[in-house]
Amino acid sequence: MSIFAPELRAQFIEVAKVKGLPYLRELAPFKARDGELAFILVGSVASGLCAPNSDIDIAVIGDSATAEALNKDPVWGQLFPGGRGGAARVDGVPLQFYFIAYDVIEAGLGDLRDSYFYQYGSPVILHDPQGRYAQLQAALEAARPKLRRQRLEGKLDMLRRRYADLETSLRYRDLMSATWIGLELITLGIKVAALLDDVPFDPRKRLFLTGLAGRLGYQLEGSFRQLVAGLAELSELRLDSNPGNFRFPVRIASVIQVLSEEARGQGFRVELDRPDPRCAEG
Repeated sequence: MSIFAPELRAQFIEVAKVKGLPYLRELAPFKARDGELAFILVGSVASGLCAPNSDIDIAVIGDSATAEALNKDPVWGQLFPGGRGGAARVDGVPLQFYFIAYDVIEAGLGDLRDSYFYQYGSPVILHDPQGRYAQLQAALEAARPKLRRQRLEGKLDMLRRRYADLETSLRYRDLMSATWIGLELITLGIKVAALLDDVPFDPRKRLFLTGLAGRLGYQLEGSFRQLVAGLAELSELRLDSNPGNFRFPVRIASVIQVLSEEARGQGFRVELDRPDPRCAEG
């Protein structure tokens, strides 16, 4: 049974609009700059991947000059010693908020960072007096097919390349390297499945649940569970071990084959001339 309750999304959005947004706009550092700031709802509520215990996450966005001014604002420093943002409760719901500059968001998207696509790919705009975030979102929507292709092809290519590194680690009986690469392969595989299904995924929390929420993900969920369990067998890797006795490489190779065939069927490239470092894990 899914832990997600998308029917709650509208309720959370209403709380964000009616309670959360006015609360933030009245905070002195934001109130003084209200005409230049955008407030957008991000995270699990915006993506529809919310649960009854979800937080409301609001990003406050401005230019780099505003970021510098906030950092120098003594009231901002007193309210939020950590620098970026804070937390509150509105209408009984936890509210998390932070400030981020437009150029930081644009750089993160350009670097193909999964967390930026999750947070800023499909937000709910609460307040955008200059229309600047709406322009950014429109540009992102126009570029979405190209960006999806870059991410998908890059991650699938990285998945195949890292599989070769796993074989090398096993050949040298390198326990730590093999285990690390094994987890990396699982992570990349789930993300490739999500991109093939074109579903949003949270790369920091609940990747397994969100990344496998589509058709292909549902088909491969059992295989990924076997892979997670199979990481434990790598603990038996010793100098006198026969790498051929380990089932993990065979199982991950099977998943890579399914993902590759699906990618080809959707018209994506399966092998790149060179790796895209933006698509690497870690």
